[in-house]
Amino acid sequence: MGQAWNNVQKHRQGKGKFYELMSKADDVIVIHYSCESFYDRPDGSSPRITSIAVRNLESGQTTSFSIHQVAERKGFSAIALEQHYDQL
Repeated sequence: MGQAWNNVQKHRQGKGKFYELMSKADDVIVIHYSCESFYDRPDGSSPRITSIAVRNLESGQTTSFSIHQVAERKGFSAIALEQHYDQL
């Protein structure tokens, strides 16, 4: 029961933090990122970040930055994207 009780306590703490953030939504910005696979790294290199989204919790306004969007603007095809990641 010890581990189950710890999980319940963590859940309660997380829920409390969530409500605290929601009560101050005008001061909160949420950032989410996506990256290449962590598993397909035969050379052990760090995966590259491929997109970042930033959202104002109060207004819901979201801005995203994506390597795929940049590639589209520069006229690269989806197939050519992989070959030009570092350039983009």
